[in-house]
Amino acid sequence: MTETKDELKPYWEKDFKVDEAIHQVKLYHYSAKSVAMVSDEVFGKRFAKYFKEIGGRFNPRLSVGSGWIFKLDSQRELTSVLQKIFRGEAKPSEIGVTAPLFEDKDIDNKIFNTLADLIDLIPTEKAERIVSEKDDVRTTVYYNKDDDTVTHGDCIYSFTSAHKSLDIYQLSI
Repeated sequence: MTETKDELKPYWEKDFKVDEAIHQVKLYHYSAKSVAMVSDEVFGKRFAKYFKEIGGRFNPRLSVGSGWIFKLDSQRELTSVLQKIFRGEAKPSEIGVTAPLFEDKDIDNKIFNTLADLIDLIPTEKAERIVSEKDDVRTTVYYNKDDDTVTHGDCIYSFTSAHKSLDIYQLSI
């Protein structure tokens, strides 16, 4: 029986002691072409420069948890880096100094996924709802408005997809 990503089990686990703290590291055969390494955030950040040097990329949305993804071809280099870390030959960076850098496509994917979540929240029917009335300002959201919709105030935000729209208006009252 083939495992799905939700059922993946690590093929390797090891506890690493770094500066008196214990960090558990797990490796997964993530796909036919990749290996995933999952650890706590501190371990990942402190050794990020070594993981990047061998082509690793941080991904907070792996199905096995937040971690690093590597090409299967770099498995030998990953093993070497982990051995150096375990023996104390690879020195950790100070916390917060070396954070994983995101490439433009990672940011684009995050924006796309957020927009897809937003579109799912927009109702399919036409609707108007007052969401706030404070500080003498009324904020109204219009879902799927058309040319016949009477709006109140100034449009401060508008989002339109192929089949749904969301418009936010504010009116001084």
